[in-house]
Amino acid sequence: MGNKNSSHKLKFKLFNNNNNNNNNNDNKDNKQQSNPVIKEDIIVINDDDKDLKFYFNSDNNIHRQHNHHFLKKYLFQCNISSPVNENLTKGGAVLDIGCGPATFLLEVAGQYPNSKFFGIDIEPIFPKEIKPCNLEFQLADMFQGLPFPDNMFDLVHLETILFSITPSQLDLLIDEMVRVTKPSGFIEFVETHMTCRCRGVEEKFGQLLRGFELVANSYGADSDMVFKLPQLLNKNPNIGDYNIITKPLVLGKNGGKLGIIIQDVFNWFKHSSESFVNDACKQLNITKEEYDQLVSDAFNEVNQTYPEVGFIRIYGQKKYLIN
Repeated sequence: MGNKNSSHKLKFKLFNNNNNNNNNNDNKDNKQQSNPVIKEDIIVINDDDKDLKFYFNSDNNIHRQHNHHFLKKYLFQCNISSPVNENLTKGGAVLDIGCGPATFLLEVAGQYPNSKFFGIDIEPIFPKEIKPCNLEFQLADMFQGLPFPDNMFDLVHLETILFSITPSQLDLLIDEMVRVTKPSGFIEFVETHMTCRCRGVEEKFGQLLRGFELVANSYGADSDMVFKLPQLLNKNPNIGDYNIITKPLVLGKNGGKLGIIIQDVFNWFKHSSESFVNDACKQLNITKEEYDQLVSDAFNEVNQTYPEVGFIRIYGQKKYLIN
């Protein structure tokens, strides 16, 4: 699937916080700042990078979610950006909310055998039998309150959810995340952002993304929620400093292997639920046949242009003393 020219290289910008540690949190003296400083780097990745071959998988949606996780791990060069390595090495606890097929949890549970890991989801698509002994799953609705006691976790992790919840739901969820986090522990968000306002997006793909935004807005969600998350963290009196890490790359074949991988994730538009397609057709005032043609045209357009997609991690620390 990748470019056959092994000499091809992909350059893309990485925006890193100066104080962030992207090497498995080995820097124990990592300091956070209330006003994060963002620096820009250029990373070059060989198009024949052997570490990427794993990502080319089937079109199955669960495999697509696995691919999405490993892409983000590759970009951030770690599974966790919060500085919790020391605690988890000794023995701590981690909660992943909306864990899905549990790719993240399966990775970190093996990385930290002395710690306990918990995943919750409203759908039972997580592994039920073959899993590490330090990993547990539970069916639960995050909006009904997290089924755990106060001050239990060193890290509470939430990924790719902000586009589908309302601001009031997120406010309540942050409160719950902070409640179950230990004093001096961390909450961490990992999100993907791409709208028709992003750089490099042209007519057809922009129309498709606009339909996605309109459907989200019709349910009260905000597709720009990730950019408002720092304000919500600042509002919470029990969260201290936070860090923001943003890493954009080009979607489609013009982004090299990484671009092809994320395009496979965006192929969700081709295999989305009937209810979403019906809602998108309604919002865009088009027929189902026109929607199918739009998706086809949009992805053809993507491979002729340079649309950017952003990956964002935001993590904040719970204050040791709670008012």
